[in-house]
Amino acid sequence: MMKLNLPARRGQSLVEFALVLPILLLLSVMVFDFGRVVYYSSALHNAAREGARYGIVHPNDVSGMKQTAIDYAIGLGLNFTNVDVDLTIPDPSQSYPPPQVTVTVTYDFYPATPLASNFMVDDYITLIGEAVMKLEALP
Repeated sequence: MMKLNLPARRGQSLVEFALVLPILLLLSVMVFDFGRVVYYSSALHNAAREGARYGIVHPNDVSGMKQTAIDYAIGLGLNFTNVDVDLTIPDPSQSYPPPQVTVTVTYDFYPATPLASNFMVDDYITLIGEAVMKLEALP
């Protein structure tokens, strides 16, 4: 039987895997971070909407609006400084703009992706959720 003289390729796949693995891990962490941004953005918008809904029923309770927004921002660990409430009551002689409640919720997102700070101005991304609802009656 004749033996073929082929070059040894035993470690080729191991070297290729070692070269590709960091790129695959970086991409998977980036996908994970993108999912976190989408969830946090959705949670902020839901929290702002629920705070505004509380505000149209109880327009004089600003701390209740803030607390409701904080309670609905599940998993974010917000506090009263992250929630801003603006109650706009126009002059009774004017019909525009209508009386409304604006709740704005902000959150600083720090990505877990390595090297992400090289592409950003700050080390974080500020996410904002805002809801505006019209009051049915003046307080």
